[in-house]
Amino acid sequence: MNRLPKHVTLKHLTAFVAVAQESSFTHAAKRLFQTQSSVTSLVRQLEDALGTQLFARTSRRVLLTPAGEEFLPRVMRLLADFDGVIEDVVRFGALERGRVGVAAAPSAITQIIAPAAAAFSAQYPAVRLYLSDDNSGRIQRKVAAREVDFGLTSRWADAPSLQFDALLEDRFGVLYRQDDASLRPGLDGALRWTELSGRKLVGVVDETGIMALLRARADLPIEAAAPFYEASSTTSQAALVKAGMGVALLPALAAQRVLEPGLAFALLARPTVVRTVCIIRHKEYPLSPAALALIGAIHEYLRTAELPAGCRRVPKRARPKI
Repeated sequence: MNRLPKHVTLKHLTAFVAVAQESSFTHAAKRLFQTQSSVTSLVRQLEDALGTQLFARTSRRVLLTPAGEEFLPRVMRLLADFDGVIEDVVRFGALERGRVGVAAAPSAITQIIAPAAAAFSAQYPAVRLYLSDDNSGRIQRKVAAREVDFGLTSRWADAPSLQFDALLEDRFGVLYRQDDASLRPGLDGALRWTELSGRKLVGVVDETGIMALLRARADLPIEAAAPFYEASSTTSQAALVKAGMGVALLPALAAQRVLEPGLAFALLARPTVVRTVCIIRHKEYPLSPAALALIGAIHEYLRTAELPAGCRRVPKRARPKI
């Protein structure tokens, strides 16, 4: 095609459809709340732009030409699609539709996202949720690749494209068998690192925020960074601990998720180790209204939630954008 029509707008197409359906410029003008002369002018401009006569005008009626008859159903579909697109975008902004994808540590999903999502879904029932539990390394990669809207876990590694908004401080402790008589917390409810001397530790595989933090602390026993046993998840860690194979170093939030009869958890002191659980988002892309609303629901849930001992919400005004 050598020539494309210029200056054809929705006003031209809407006027054309109204005249075609009413078979009258006068009735079309009333329907569109315009003057007859303005509707006539719009149709003429459209015909001039297309280089084709769309109507055969008589003294009594306005009839479509063969070109107009072929043009009409396509224009009607175009206008319907346009209206649908606009409506969808408006509904998207009003949270009447949409989807939120979140990748998070299993403990964050169980203890934070799930209860917050219940309130969110009650308020926005048409918004779909996609939750993916994973380790910190893969969560960061998913956020960086925009596979999900945001992540919720501790930092695994520096990433220039990502923003880390501190949400919780989560203190480390030790998960052990309840019948282990040699481990008894002091009056402060905590155990000392020296009490773990000579014990086999059950750790988790690489790319977790837990191991990244333990390996970064030079003041911890060397076993903390190089556990004797390794498991693929905190659930597997707990199973090995319950089987009597060793003890596990876990943040309080993660320990709360796997704590069951036969197991006990105590915070560790001297030194104290704390991980920071963050909302991880991409720096260059704004979050959707639905994702922002879910983050708001998470903050609202944490405002009144009963958190495990050793877990503390970071005040909003102090949350740095790391």
